Amino acid sequence: MKRPLQWMVVMAILSMLTACTGNMDSKSPESLKVAVNNDTIKTDNEEKNTELKKKVPKNTPGPASKELIVCQKALEDRGQFSIKGGTVDYQSGLRIFPLLNFIMTKQSVPANHPEQSVFMKDNPIFVTRNDKYANSLVFATIHSQRTGVLNGVIGFPDNEVTRYYEPMVFGEKTGFTPQIPVTDAGPLNKAVEVNRETWGNELGELTKPCNDSLILPPTKTDPPFFKNYHAINPFSKEVDFVAGADGAGLGLKAYGQRYPDGNKIQIPILIYCPEGRVENVVMIQDGVELTFKKDQYYDDWQKWLGKEWHAFISEEIDFDENVFADADFANIHSKLPPFISQNPSTIQVTINGEKVEFVNH
Repeated sequence: MKRPLQWMVVMAILSMLTACTGNMDSKSPESLKVAVNNDTIKTDNEEKNTELKKKVPKNTPGPASKELIVCQKALEDRGQFSIKGGTVDYQSGLRIFPLLNFIMTKQSVPANHPEQSVFMKDNPIFVTRNDKYANSLVFATIHSQRTGVLNGVIGFPDNEVTRYYEPMVFGEKTGFTPQIPVTDAGPLNKAVEVNRETWGNELGELTKPCNDSLILPPTKTDPPFFKNYHAINPFSKEVDFVAGADGAGLGLKAYGQRYPDGNKIQIPILIYCPEGRVENVVMIQDGVELTFKKDQYYDDWQKWLGKEWHAFISEEIDFDENVFADADFANIHSKLPPFISQNPSTIQVTINGEKVEFVNH
């Protein structure tokens, strides 16, 4: 079932927002020294990928620094979650804070409500535990069968996957106010939207403990090279905040995905790598590799975001849109990632000649 009226209402409201222009916000975080935790990240298909992973060098993580611990406490306070207490909310606007904790520590907070465990599984932001490239990030909106259902289909069909994200896109049934990332701030606990501008202003004192340990890409306030970038898709506002550019999340879906003739799809990957030369991007699922090449808009992305950013597009993958629109997992058949199975995918990027593995939870 399509929701054209709700979508038009959301687009109409958001299109009235004024795009920012200018240079980097000096009050926004410009870079983050990402400290690393002791625990290793494991994926469900670890055994199947053992041989591939042996080829990817990994550093042994050191103990968490004082700066990281202080920032982690600030994120817990703002996001009202507790790692030790085992409580976290991945569905309200507070979800941005445990996601930031994952980016910083490389360790996701387990969902205490089973239905919310899908949020980190569907998370499009990938990190690496390789200390040399700790500040690098990979953004991939489609990396599994579930995210093919969520982001691969045109429109927003009603199915078991999209229902979880409906409030984030359309808001509650009354008011149609999208559930953007938000937190409480000030003596009156006023709700404040979490974006790069508020992070350095209204939330500046509250997030100050993270200035030395949560290193994100520089803020870009120039408008993107595409239109209607205020529209909201699942995770689009989270991607905007982490990438530091309003519209990056929508751009990945609306201007990154391709639909060649004959029930095919090509999926995008956007890489932030301030540490060196990027080559040979592959997605791996169940030991099978999906290859990528430079996107046709590669230069446009770099002109907008900077030379540290690299846009790639995959080879063609079989994609029956009707099957994905119905979330009919039993009838999804593919010989290529990320639609082989419901196991998670990893992304391998060659940086400065070294194979570096990225994971999303």
